[in-house]
Amino acid sequence: MENKNKTIRLLNAAMALVIALGACTVMQGCVNRPLEDNMDSGYKVKKLTLGGVDASEYTVVYSEDSADNDTTANMVADLVKYIDDATGIKLSAIPDSSSEAAVSEHRMIVGKTRFDTEKVKAAQAKLTNNGYALLFDGGDLFLTGDTVTGAMYAVYSFLEDYIGWRFYSSKYEIVKYAEHIDVPASLNVSFSPKLLNRDTYWYDTFDNHFAAKLKLNGGVNRSMAGYGEAIHYAGPFVHSLPSLAGTSHEPDVQPCLTDPEVYDRVLENVRTYLRNNPGAKIVSVSQNDSFPEGRGCQCENCRRLDEQEGTPMGSLLTFVNKIANDIKDEFPDVMVDTLAYRYTRKAPKNLKPADNVIIRLCSIECCFSHPLDGNCERNKEFAADIEAWSKICNNLFIWDYTTDFAFYVNPFPNLYVLYDDVRFFVDHNAIGLFEQGNYQSYSGEFGELRAYLLAKLMWNPDMSRKEYFAYMDDFLEGYYGAGWKYIRRYIDLSSKLAAKGDMGIYYGIDTIFGVKKGSYDAKKVIRIFSKLWDTALEAADEEHFANVEKSSLQIRSAALILDWDYYESPAVAEEFCNKLKQYDIKYYREGVTLPENPNYYSCGESW
Repeated sequence: MENKNKTIRLLNAAMALVIALGACTVMQGCVNRPLEDNMDSGYKVKKLTLGGVDASEYTVVYSEDSADNDTTANMVADLVKYIDDATGIKLSAIPDSSSEAAVSEHRMIVGKTRFDTEKVKAAQAKLTNNGYALLFDGGDLFLTGDTVTGAMYAVYSFLEDYIGWRFYSSKYEIVKYAEHIDVPASLNVSFSPKLLNRDTYWYDTFDNHFAAKLKLNGGVNRSMAGYGEAIHYAGPFVHSLPSLAGTSHEPDVQPCLTDPEVYDRVLENVRTYLRNNPGAKIVSVSQNDSFPEGRGCQCENCRRLDEQEGTPMGSLLTFVNKIANDIKDEFPDVMVDTLAYRYTRKAPKNLKPADNVIIRLCSIECCFSHPLDGNCERNKEFAADIEAWSKICNNLFIWDYTTDFAFYVNPFPNLYVLYDDVRFFVDHNAIGLFEQGNYQSYSGEFGELRAYLLAKLMWNPDMSRKEYFAYMDDFLEGYYGAGWKYIRRYIDLSSKLAAKGDMGIYYGIDTIFGVKKGSYDAKKVIRIFSKLWDTALEAADEEHFANVEKSSLQIRSAALILDWDYYESPAVAEEFCNKLKQYDIKYYREGVTLPENPNYYSCGESW
């Protein structure tokens, strides 16, 4: 009862805030523009100097002989375009082989070129994992990296950190207003990411160009062709053993891992996948999908290995290690990826992954309204498992879950804990993160915000909590406009409300908010949250209205499920469905599309 009273007091305070604040205005210093805006109102950066010299005096210089000329061409084009869009300065771009490049007095030098100085080469040598460096030397500004991909990240970091661009989504980006930007001649910045593999599995980030701006390099559902390196798989991404062994794909049907014939088939198919995909760096040898109660092969030989190791991972890792050993001579740079998922999540007692084996630990059973560090009772086993794996595995990847797969459009208040969870993974030696969200269509919830924040965290998991929430506020203000503070208030309140219980990835909104459908508490929650969104919509100008309305569909969805009587008409459900279609939100649940003719009396739960 005490928690319930606290919740009601919290929500009452929110309502008072809505009434008291009135319409918020955009914070000083941020001017938004949609991608299609031709900036007729004037350039947002009134003056740009580089090392005290007007930027118009610079020439962009690049190498025509880079390891990836398509990526070089694209990043140079973006550098020129975004400086032009922000300032109206149209820079020339020339190859380093040209005579003009040698005599240019002021140069922005992109990537590795013949003009790299000893200072630049020393900076490049210290970079790892496609890191980048931004520095002045000899009057030239260098945007460089240890690789072409690193140089591309240098370009996007320069545009964001020094010119004021914000890449919020594949369809919407802004540049900040500034009277005068001077990039100081003392500039000397280097950065190497900790995480080798960074993947936000959200639909909007499948656009290669946008993914590159967020510095994502996941190879699932995106090739990244023309926008840097990605870690590609030969064959299926996960749940690959049925394809490799020629066994059933039905969940919980697992092949025998001690059968020599199964092993020979898998090994042959692994080699075939890799020979047919010479650029691939990973091949998956992982269990079939499973329900919570699933288990592996129960034959005498498999059970003996499992009992020896105290986990069904005993037979799986024995099998995977052998595959990894048998392919390493022909494919020395390839890693073999396997899942620690459901029944195989627990680490073995004595067995260790081979040096060329990736363990991809999955958090599917966890609570996502609380950090995964183990303070939440439901997360303690996962915390113990990652602790054990971190001690024996040099190549630990994580498969994390960041949406409500039972209803993509419903609120999933995990934005507070994302910071803690990414830090938790990295603190336990994870080198790759796969953050699965709504990968099937655009989001009617916070898909754009969540992907943006996850990308920032994966690029720099050492950021402070204050920096994380500063990124959140910057996005909210830039993407949603004048009413952004109401949306931030909604995030704060819904996160605190969800934290009073627990939140799984298949939970209904009644469980997430801790209210009974049709109850007084449900009606009050919906009324207060709806008011926050309605006020944000009222404050939105024409430029931002669609962004606000699309994300506000989450509370409309919750209202249809929790408080049907409040709306009293199936016409509201029909309007909701029409809005989903308007914003190209085709999937309302994992694997389930919105029907052409929904039953508007079902409140969204059984469409």
